[in-house]
Amino acid sequence: MNDGLSRSSVERTVSGGGLDEHPGLQRYVKCFLETFLVDGRLDPRLRELVILRIAWLCEQPFEWGSHYRLARRLGVSDEDALAARTGPAAPSFGQTERTVLTAADEVVELGRITEDTYARCRAVLGDSEPSTLELLHLAAGYRMMATILSTTRPPLADAGLEVWPPDGVSPGAQSA
Repeated sequence: MNDGLSRSSVERTVSGGGLDEHPGLQRYVKCFLETFLVDGRLDPRLRELVILRIAWLCEQPFEWGSHYRLARRLGVSDEDALAARTGPAAPSFGQTERTVLTAADEVVELGRITEDTYARCRAVLGDSEPSTLELLHLAAGYRMMATILSTTRPPLADAGLEVWPPDGVSPGAQSA
C-alpha cells in the first residue's frame, strides 16, 4: 500500500549517524523501515496507530514524536493519535482499531499475540494471513525499536521532533 513514503526518505533516516559505521546493520534497519513504511500492506492509519500505541506503552518519546508527525501527515487526526494512548478501550475506535491495538498491547505486555486476538486480527484484516503476519511483525519489530531507542536515546531536537506531541504529556505524567 503506497502512502506517499519513499525509499529516499527511509535512506535519509538511516544515514548520517552511527549506523554509517556498520553497513550491515544499516541495511537491516533500512530494510525493516521499507518493509512497513514503503512496501507494507496494512492500512497506513492502522499501522501508525499500532506504532503510536507501542511507543506510548514503552514510554519512547523519539518513536512517538517521529510517528506522530508521520501519522498527522497521513491524515490521522489528533483525536485518534491521542486515543492511541488509551488503546483499545478508547471510545472513538471501532472494532478494527480496538482489535489491532489489543494485539499491540499483548506484544508489549505478553511478548506475543494470543491465539484469540490473532484470529480476530485476521478477521478484521479481511481474512488475510499476509496482512495479519505483517501486523505481528510490525508490532514485535516496533517493540524492538522502542528498546533500541530507549537505550541509545537519540536527541529529539536533532531530528526536529517535539516532546510528546501534541500536548507534551508523557506516559508517566498521565498516570500520575
